[in-house]
Amino acid sequence: MSAALWPITARIVTALNTANGTGEHETAMRLMKVMEEAGEATAAYIGMTGQNPRKGTTHTRADVADELCDVIIAATVALHAFTTTPPAVLDAKLHAAARRLHEIEVGPTAWPTPEDAYATAPGITYEIAWTASTARTLTENPHGDDVDREYWLRKAALLDRIALEHEAEGVPNGTDEIAANAARQLIEADQHGEGDYSGAPYWPEHPATLAHPRGYVRQEYAVWAENQ
Repeated sequence: MSAALWPITARIVTALNTANGTGEHETAMRLMKVMEEAGEATAAYIGMTGQNPRKGTTHTRADVADELCDVIIAATVALHAFTTTPPAVLDAKLHAAARRLHEIEVGPTAWPTPEDAYATAPGITYEIAWTASTARTLTENPHGDDVDREYWLRKAALLDRIALEHEAEGVPNGTDEIAANAARQLIEADQHGEGDYSGAPYWPEHPATLAHPRGYVRQEYAVWAENQ
């Protein structure tokens, strides 16, 4: 993903908002712009293949690529009208797509089993109290140091363990997705942190990690627990 995508499209959105407002009509226009750009990409492809015998070959693969980039930009601009956090929404969508890709799915023995990962973990009740206390301290001291990785790791592991209990009972009650979201928070922290993760066998950016975020939590917790 280009680092320029979000800053530049945010500037486009600001300019459009200033010029046209943010009413329902303007939102509809931005959606229609996506369709317009998609139509131009389709037209460029037809021109590339020379499908119209009267016109012949009028476009190149580079032309199609250029039009597809316009589709991406238009869609990103339109996305701002439906969420206040477009990057996070797109990231969540990409993670969901990664989970569906069979070619990057990892066999069940590739990650530590929950039994192995959490063999020496404190009880769930204790971890709930520790996580809540740490979160409260962070809230009371918003200008203190950055959140320590241990907090994200233990929180993700706690929620994974809770989800596992509900899954074993056949009633996940949404705890599986809550656990997955906490796992993604840890992954994001490791991606932008100081490299104090094990990364064995899968580092934070690895497709297997994105496909199985809770597996990554178990991998990292097992290594962390060994060093305590």
